[in-house]
Amino acid sequence: MKVTLAQNGEDALQRADSDCPDLLILDVSMPILDGFDVLRSLKADRFHRDTPVMMLTASRCERDVRRAVSNGASDFITKPFRPDQLVKRVKRLLSGVHFESASDPKRAVGGSSWTVAGYLA
Repeated sequence: MKVTLAQNGEDALQRADSDCPDLLILDVSMPILDGFDVLRSLKADRFHRDTPVMMLTASRCERDVRRAVSNGASDFITKPFRPDQLVKRVKRLLSGVHFESASDPKRAVGGSSWTVAGYLA
C-alpha cells in the first residue's frame, strides 16, 4: 500500500489530481482548505467523485458527522482512534472499490497496489 501525505487542503486536492488515490483520508481541520471544502471539491469533480473519502476529526459533534455524510464522505472516524480500527475501516473501504478499467496501472485491481492519500493533523 502506498501512502501519500499532503501538507494542507490545497495540497490534498493537487495530490488527488496527480496521484489518483484509491482512498482519501481527510482531517476536518486542515490549513488553507478544511476537510469539508476538500470533500466538496472532490465530490464535484468527475474524476474523483467515486473515490471513497474517510473524514477524521477530534470533534464528537453529531453535526460534523451529518455534514460529512451529506457531502459524500464514505466513513467518519473520531480521534483518538486505535490504529487497528483505522486499518480495518481502510480495508473495508478499499474492498468496496470497483474499477471501471484495469488498464490504468494507477488503478490496478488486486493485491496491495492501493494508493491512499491523506492529511492528518
